[in-house]
Amino acid sequence: MINKKSIFRENRFDGLFLKGDKIIIRSLRRDDIDKRVAWTKYPDPLYFHYNPPNLGQKEKEEWYFKRINDPNLIYLAIDNHSGQLVGFISLYSIDRLAKSAWMGIFLGYEFTDKGYGTDSISTLAKYFFQEMKYEAMFLDVASHNQRAIRCYLKCGFKFIRTKYNKHDPRSDLDIFGDDRYKDIREYFKKEGDEILCQFDEMILTKDLWLTQNPILTS
Repeated sequence: MINKKSIFRENRFDGLFLKGDKIIIRSLRRDDIDKRVAWTKYPDPLYFHYNPPNLGQKEKEEWYFKRINDPNLIYLAIDNHSGQLVGFISLYSIDRLAKSAWMGIFLGYEFTDKGYGTDSISTLAKYFFQEMKYEAMFLDVASHNQRAIRCYLKCGFKFIRTKYNKHDPRSDLDIFGDDRYKDIREYFKKEGDEILCQFDEMILTKDLWLTQNPILTS
């Protein structure tokens, strides 16, 4: 039987340490879930899915081991230069033959609007294209999340298409009845009892990345 943890180690992401201008991307540690639970919660129900659920000791262990043992997931922590855990960044749906993967990132509420997201993505992209030798990084972003979209465009991502996905069920959100969301209702629709949210699919290829970083070679 193949030991999934050994696959993770062989892929060189155990012990990873990438330093950006504002952040450090590093391997996940067991105490990161405890730090995340202590973050200030997002007050807007639109972003409740970023808030961690109440987890017992067993659930915390499961959260950690699920992320370090999955060979198709690279889940990393983001610290600022003061050593605070500020977020997480991941690569998933990794296609080793096509040399592609999907990227996901989220930051704690108190760590937004500080440039950590842009620096984290740029730092990971450099490693992704130069060291891992991959060719394409994809992401999905909710079309109403203009702050995130601006960040991704700044990092060099380009739009591919729009699509609709189920809205995160962890968010108790009355998108069509709550006037706070009247300006973004155009990005949602109902299909039966389900609420669907419009997403933008985006891509950053190695060629696009090199265009933005001409002093770096492939």
